[in-house]
Amino acid sequence: MKSVGLILSYLSGAPRQRNLRLVGALVGVLVALITLYSVIFHGLMAREGQQHSWATGVYWTLTVMSTLGFGDITFQSDAGRIFSVVVLISGALFILVLLPFAFIQFVFMPWVAWRDANRAPRRLPDGTADHIVLVGSGPVIDAVVRRAIDAGITYVLIESDPTDALARHDEGYEVMIGDVDSPDTYRAARVAHAALVATTRADTTNTNVAFTVREISAEVPIVATASSAASVDILELAGCSEVLQLGEVLGRAVARRVLGATPAAR
Repeated sequence: MKSVGLILSYLSGAPRQRNLRLVGALVGVLVALITLYSVIFHGLMAREGQQHSWATGVYWTLTVMSTLGFGDITFQSDAGRIFSVVVLISGALFILVLLPFAFIQFVFMPWVAWRDANRAPRRLPDGTADHIVLVGSGPVIDAVVRRAIDAGITYVLIESDPTDALARHDEGYEVMIGDVDSPDTYRAARVAHAALVATTRADTTNTNVAFTVREISAEVPIVATASSAASVDILELAGCSEVLQLGEVLGRAVARRVLGATPAAR
Protein backbone atom coordinates (compact mmCIF):
# COMPACT_ATOMS: atom_id res chain seq x y z
CA MET A 1 0.00 0.00 0.00
CA LYS A 2 2.90 2.34 0.74
CA SER A 3 4.39 1.84 -2.71
CA VAL A 4 0.99 2.34 -4.38
CA GLY A 5 0.52 5.60 -2.49
CA LEU A 6 3.97 6.77 -3.52
CA ILE A 7 3.30 5.96 -7.17
CA LEU A 8 -0.02 7.82 -7.03
CA SER A 9 1.65 10.85 -5.45
CA TYR A 10 4.35 10.66 -8.12
CA LEU A 11 1.75 10.62 -10.88
CA SER A 12 -0.05 13.60 -9.32
CA GLY A 13 2.97 15.87 -9.78
CA ALA A 14 2.92 18.64 -12.40
CA PRO A 15 5.36 16.94 -14.84
CA ARG A 16 3.41 13.68 -14.58
CA GLN A 17 0.15 15.53 -15.20
CA ARG A 18 1.58 16.95 -18.42
CA ASN A 19 2.69 13.48 -19.46
CA LEU A 20 -0.77 12.10 -18.69
CA ARG A 21 -2.29 14.72 -20.97
CA LEU A 22 0.25 13.86 -23.67
CA VAL A 23 -0.57 10.15 -23.41
CA GLY A 24 -4.26 11.00 -23.58
CA ALA A 25 -3.61 12.99 -26.77
CA LEU A 26 -1.63 10.08 -28.27
CA VAL A 27 -4.44 7.66 -27.45
CA GLY A 28 -6.90 10.06 -29.08
CA VAL A 29 -4.73 10.20 -32.21
CA LEU A 30 -4.59 6.39 -32.21
CA VAL A 31 -8.37 6.09 -32.04
CA ALA A 32 -8.72 8.67 -34.83
CA LEU A 33 -6.24 6.76 -37.03
CA ILE A 34 -8.06 3.46 -36.44
CA THR A 35 -11.37 5.09 -37.36
CA LEU A 36 -9.92 6.76 -40.48
CA TYR A 37 -8.16 3.62 -41.67
CA SER A 38 -11.30 1.54 -41.13
CA VAL A 39 -13.32 3.95 -43.28
CA ILE A 40 -10.69 3.94 -46.03
CA PHE A 41 -10.54 0.13 -45.78
CA HIS A 42 -14.28 -0.12 -46.50
CA GLY A 43 -13.98 2.30 -49.43
CA LEU A 44 -11.12 0.44 -51.09
CA MET A 45 -12.72 -2.96 -50.47
CA ALA A 46 -15.95 -1.72 -52.04
CA ARG A 47 -14.00 -0.65 -55.17
CA GLU A 48 -12.66 -4.20 -55.39
CA GLY A 49 -16.12 -5.66 -54.98
CA GLN A 50 -15.50 -7.01 -51.47
CA GLN A 51 -17.94 -6.38 -48.62
CA HIS A 52 -16.92 -6.53 -44.96
CA SER A 53 -18.50 -5.44 -41.69
CA TRP A 54 -17.26 -2.49 -39.65
CA ALA A 55 -15.95 -4.89 -37.03
CA THR A 56 -13.89 -6.57 -39.74
CA GLY A 57 -12.53 -3.18 -40.80
CA VAL A 58 -11.39 -2.40 -37.25
CA TYR A 59 -9.98 -5.93 -36.96
CA TRP A 60 -7.96 -5.55 -40.18
CA THR A 61 -6.67 -2.12 -39.14
CA LEU A 62 -5.50 -3.33 -35.74
CA THR A 63 -3.78 -6.44 -37.11
CA VAL A 64 -1.92 -4.42 -39.75
CA MET A 65 -0.98 -1.54 -37.40
CA SER A 66 0.31 -4.01 -34.83
CA THR A 67 2.39 -5.74 -37.58
CA LEU A 68 0.64 -9.09 -36.91
CA GLY A 69 -0.69 -9.28 -40.45
CA PHE A 70 -2.67 -12.55 -40.35
CA GLY A 71 -3.25 -12.36 -44.12
CA ASP A 72 -6.84 -13.59 -43.95
CA ILE A 73 -8.09 -10.30 -45.42
CA THR A 74 -6.04 -8.80 -48.26
CA PHE A 75 -6.35 -6.23 -51.02
CA GLN A 76 -6.07 -7.21 -54.65
CA SER A 77 -5.40 -3.75 -56.11
CA ASP A 78 -2.20 -1.70 -55.99
CA ALA A 79 -4.04 1.14 -54.22
CA GLY A 80 -5.13 -1.27 -51.49
CA ARG A 81 -1.63 -2.67 -51.08
CA ILE A 82 -0.09 0.81 -50.90
CA PHE A 83 -2.70 1.69 -48.27
CA SER A 84 -1.73 -1.45 -46.34
CA VAL A 85 1.91 -0.33 -46.35
CA VAL A 86 0.91 3.12 -45.07
CA VAL A 87 -1.15 1.57 -42.26
CA LEU A 88 1.70 -0.81 -41.39
CA ILE A 89 4.37 1.92 -41.22
CA SER A 90 2.23 4.38 -39.27
CA GLY A 91 1.19 1.65 -36.83
CA ALA A 92 4.79 0.55 -36.25
CA LEU A 93 5.92 4.13 -35.67
CA PHE A 94 3.04 4.75 -33.31
CA ILE A 95 3.83 1.62 -31.30
CA LEU A 96 7.50 2.60 -31.10
CA VAL A 97 6.48 5.99 -29.66
CA LEU A 98 3.44 5.30 -27.49
CA LEU A 99 4.32 2.04 -25.77
CA PRO A 100 7.89 2.96 -24.66
CA PHE A 101 6.74 6.39 -23.52
CA ALA A 102 3.84 4.96 -21.50
CA PHE A 103 6.08 2.25 -20.01
CA ILE A 104 8.78 4.72 -18.97
CA GLN A 105 6.38 7.28 -17.51
CA PHE A 106 3.92 5.01 -15.75
CA VAL A 107 5.96 1.93 -14.86
CA PHE A 108 9.68 2.59 -14.84
CA MET A 109 9.78 6.14 -13.41
CA PRO A 110 7.33 5.38 -10.55
CA TRP A 111 9.41 2.31 -9.72
CA VAL A 112 12.57 4.46 -9.62
CA ALA A 113 10.78 6.98 -7.37
CA TRP A 114 9.62 4.19 -5.07
CA ARG A 115 13.14 2.72 -4.91
CA ASP A 116 14.71 6.12 -4.19
CA ALA A 117 12.12 6.86 -1.50
CA ASN A 118 12.97 3.60 0.22
CA ARG A 119 16.67 4.48 0.13
CA ALA A 120 15.96 7.73 1.99
CA PRO A 121 12.81 7.19 4.09
CA ARG A 122 10.36 9.85 5.22
CA ARG A 123 9.93 8.51 8.76
CA LEU A 124 11.86 6.54 11.34
CA PRO A 125 10.75 3.08 12.45
CA ASP A 126 8.45 2.83 15.44
CA GLY A 127 10.41 2.27 18.61
CA THR A 128 13.33 4.52 17.65
CA ALA A 129 14.47 6.40 20.75
CA ASP A 130 17.48 8.11 22.34
CA HIS A 131 18.71 9.18 18.93
CA ILE A 132 20.11 12.48 17.63
CA VAL A 133 18.13 14.53 15.10
CA LEU A 134 20.41 16.67 12.93
CA VAL A 135 19.42 19.56 10.68
CA GLY A 136 22.07 21.11 8.47
CA SER A 137 25.35 20.24 6.80
CA GLY A 138 29.01 21.08 7.00
CA PRO A 139 31.99 20.27 9.23
CA VAL A 140 30.04 20.62 12.49
CA ILE A 141 27.36 18.14 11.46
CA ASP A 142 30.03 15.80 10.09
CA ALA A 143 31.86 15.95 13.41
CA VAL A 144 28.66 15.19 15.34
CA VAL A 145 27.96 12.25 13.04
CA ARG A 146 31.45 10.83 13.61
CA ARG A 147 31.11 11.21 17.37
CA ALA A 148 27.69 9.56 17.31
CA ILE A 149 29.01 6.62 15.30
CA ASP A 150 32.01 6.23 17.64
CA ALA A 151 29.70 6.28 20.67
CA GLY A 152 27.22 3.87 19.08
CA ILE A 153 24.39 6.43 19.16
CA THR A 154 21.70 6.38 16.47
CA TYR A 155 21.28 9.58 14.49
CA VAL A 156 19.24 10.86 11.57
CA LEU A 157 20.00 13.76 9.25
CA ILE A 158 16.92 15.59 7.94
CA GLU A 159 17.12 16.82 4.35
CA SER A 160 14.28 18.67 2.62
CA ASP A 161 15.57 18.11 -0.92
CA PRO A 162 15.16 14.47 -2.05
CA THR A 163 18.12 14.78 -4.42
CA ASP A 164 20.41 16.01 -1.63
CA ALA A 165 19.00 13.36 0.69
CA LEU A 166 19.85 10.57 -1.73
CA ALA A 167 23.31 12.03 -2.30
CA ARG A 168 23.97 12.10 1.46
CA HIS A 169 22.56 8.57 1.78
CA ASP A 170 24.98 7.37 -0.88
CA GLU A 171 27.79 9.01 1.12
CA GLY A 172 26.91 6.80 4.07
CA TYR A 173 24.71 9.11 6.17
CA GLU A 174 21.48 8.05 7.86
CA VAL A 175 19.07 10.42 6.12
CA MET A 176 15.35 11.16 6.31
CA ILE A 177 13.47 13.31 3.80
CA GLY A 178 11.28 16.03 5.27
CA ASP A 179 10.53 19.75 5.38
CA VAL A 180 12.59 21.23 8.22
CA ASP A 181 9.80 23.71 9.01
CA SER A 182 7.03 21.10 9.24
CA PRO A 183 5.94 19.57 12.57
CA ASP A 184 5.06 16.35 10.70
CA THR A 185 8.73 15.93 9.82
CA TYR A 186 9.79 15.94 13.46
CA ARG A 187 6.93 13.68 14.46
CA ALA A 188 8.14 11.26 11.78
CA ALA A 189 11.66 11.64 13.19
CA ARG A 190 10.26 10.74 16.65
CA VAL A 191 11.72 13.92 18.11
CA ALA A 192 9.71 13.46 21.31
CA HIS A 193 11.83 10.36 22.00
CA ALA A 194 15.14 11.85 20.81
CA ALA A 195 18.15 12.52 23.03
CA LEU A 196 19.13 15.71 21.19
CA VAL A 197 18.22 17.99 18.30
CA ALA A 198 21.09 19.91 16.67
CA THR A 199 20.65 22.47 13.88
CA THR A 200 23.40 24.40 12.10
CA ARG A 201 21.56 26.21 9.36
CA ALA A 202 20.99 29.96 9.01
CA ASP A 203 19.81 31.77 12.12
CA THR A 204 16.26 32.25 10.81
CA THR A 205 16.00 28.57 9.85
CA ASN A 206 17.38 27.50 13.22
CA THR A 207 14.76 29.66 14.92
CA ASN A 208 11.98 28.01 12.91
CA VAL A 209 13.39 24.57 13.74
CA ALA A 210 13.43 25.38 17.45
CA PHE A 211 9.86 26.70 17.42
CA THR A 212 8.67 23.66 15.46
CA VAL A 213 10.40 21.14 17.71
CA ARG A 214 9.03 22.83 20.80
CA GLU A 215 5.51 22.36 19.44
CA ILE A 216 6.09 18.63 19.78
CA SER A 217 8.36 18.30 22.78
CA ALA A 218 9.17 20.68 25.62
CA GLU A 219 11.90 18.48 27.09
CA VAL A 220 14.18 17.42 24.24
CA PRO A 221 17.46 19.45 24.30
CA ILE A 222 18.00 21.68 21.27
CA VAL A 223 21.46 22.92 20.30
CA ALA A 224 21.73 25.55 17.57
CA THR A 225 24.46 27.64 16.03
CA ALA A 226 24.23 31.42 15.64
CA SER A 227 26.17 33.57 13.23
CA SER A 228 25.48 36.82 15.07
CA ALA A 229 25.22 37.82 18.71
CA ALA A 230 21.77 39.34 18.12
CA SER A 231 20.41 35.92 17.21
CA VAL A 232 21.41 34.28 20.48
CA ASP A 233 18.56 35.72 22.55
CA ILE A 234 16.05 35.00 19.79
CA LEU A 235 17.14 31.38 19.53
CA GLU A 236 16.98 30.97 23.28
CA LEU A 237 13.48 32.45 23.35
CA ALA A 238 12.53 30.04 20.56
CA GLY A 239 13.39 27.15 22.86
CA CYS A 240 17.04 26.33 22.27
CA SER A 241 18.79 24.78 25.25
CA GLU A 242 22.23 25.85 24.03
CA VAL A 243 23.26 28.39 21.39
CA LEU A 244 26.80 28.30 20.01
CA GLN A 245 28.51 31.19 18.25
CA LEU A 246 31.14 29.21 16.42
CA GLY A 247 33.16 32.28 15.52
CA GLU A 248 33.41 33.27 19.16
CA VAL A 249 34.19 29.68 20.21
CA LEU A 250 36.94 29.48 17.60
CA GLY A 251 38.37 32.84 18.68
CA ARG A 252 38.53 31.75 22.31
CA ALA A 253 40.20 28.48 21.34
CA VAL A 254 42.82 30.30 19.28
CA ALA A 255 43.38 32.79 22.09
CA ARG A 256 43.87 29.98 24.62
CA ARG A 257 46.40 28.32 22.36
CA VAL A 258 48.30 31.56 21.87
CA LEU A 259 48.29 32.46 25.54
CA GLY A 260 49.20 28.91 26.53
CA ALA A 261 52.10 28.82 24.08
CA THR A 262 53.59 32.19 25.03
CA PRO A 263 55.17 31.22 28.39
CA ALA A 264 56.68 28.08 26.86
CA ALA A 265 58.20 30.14 24.06
CA ARG A 266 59.97 32.30 26.56
